[in-house]
Amino acid sequence: MKKKQDCKVLIVEDEALIAFDISMTLQQFGYSVVNIVATADESIRAVEEFRPDVVIMDILLKGKTDGIEAAEKIKDEYKIPIIFLTTCTDDNTVKRATTQVPYGYLLKPFRSMELSILIELARQRHSFEQVLIQNNLKLTDELNRSRKLERKLQEISLVDELTGLYNRRGFSQISRQQTEIAKRTGRSMLLCFLDLDHMKHINDSYGHAEGDNALVSAAGILRKVFRASDIIARWGGDEFVVLMINAECDDILSIDQRIESSINSYNDTADHRYIISMSWGIVKSDPAYPAEIDDLVSRADEIMYRHKSYKRL
Repeated sequence: MKKKQDCKVLIVEDEALIAFDISMTLQQFGYSVVNIVATADESIRAVEEFRPDVVIMDILLKGKTDGIEAAEKIKDEYKIPIIFLTTCTDDNTVKRATTQVPYGYLLKPFRSMELSILIELARQRHSFEQVLIQNNLKLTDELNRSRKLERKLQEISLVDELTGLYNRRGFSQISRQQTEIAKRTGRSMLLCFLDLDHMKHINDSYGHAEGDNALVSAAGILRKVFRASDIIARWGGDEFVVLMINAECDDILSIDQRIESSINSYNDTADHRYIISMSWGIVKSDPAYPAEIDDLVSRADEIMYRHKSYKRL
C-alpha cells in the first residue's frame, strides 16, 4: 500500500469553507489533495483526470446529480474507494448511500483524526479487496485451464488420435450406455464390424506412414456411410466397429451397398498406388432378445472373417 504522501485524495464538497478545511486537514496528515470539486459531474471528470486513490464525497451536492449517483458511476467504472461525508441522517439517504457499499460514512462535523483513520481503513480494505480480486481471477484461470485439460484428457482417452473416431474404450463406454437404453425402450440396433484389407501389404510396400493414411481414409469412408448418430470407432489396428442406433434391421443389404459404393467412389478419385478394400459383417440386436455388445462384436467379427475368406478364393 502507498505511503500517505503518495496517497491522492479527491474532495467533492460544494461548501467552500468545509472543502478548504478538509483539504488542510488531509495535508496536515500527509495526504496529497489532487483537486477539490463542487458537483457530481465535476467529480467524475476529476476522477478520470487525476485517478485518485480515495474520494471524499459529500452526499448533498449542487446540481441535478447528488453524491450517491456520482459514487455509483465512480465505483462501477474506476473501482476507487469512496468515503461519504454528509449532514444527512434520514433513513432513506442512509439506505441509498449503503447500496453503494461505501468505504466509510462520516457525519459533519467530524474530528480530524476520525477522517484520517477512516481513510487508512478504506485504503487497507481496498488493497485487500484488490488482492482478493486478483487471486480470484488467477484461481478462475487455473480452474478453466484445469477443466480444459480434463476435457482434453477425457477426449484423448476416448478418441483415437490418428483417425479422430472413438477408440475401443470410448466405443465400449458409449455403446454400453446405448445398449441399456435399447433394453429399456425395446429399440433395435445394428452392429457392423469392419477390417481394412491388405494392411500388411500397404505397410510393407509403401511404409507405415502410408498405412496410417489408409486408416484415416477408411475412417473418412465410414463417416460418409453412417449417420452422425451412429457410434463409429477404431476397434484396434486395422479394425473398425459401428453401432447403429434405431437402425432398420431389415435393411442390412442397403448398408452393404452403401459401404461398397462409398469405397468404390473413394478409390475412383484417390491419389495413391493402392486401393482401399474392406471386409465387414453386420448383425442385428433383436429388441425381444437384446444381446450384450461383446456378443454382437463377436458375431459380427465371425461374419466379417467369412467375408474376407470368401474374397481370397
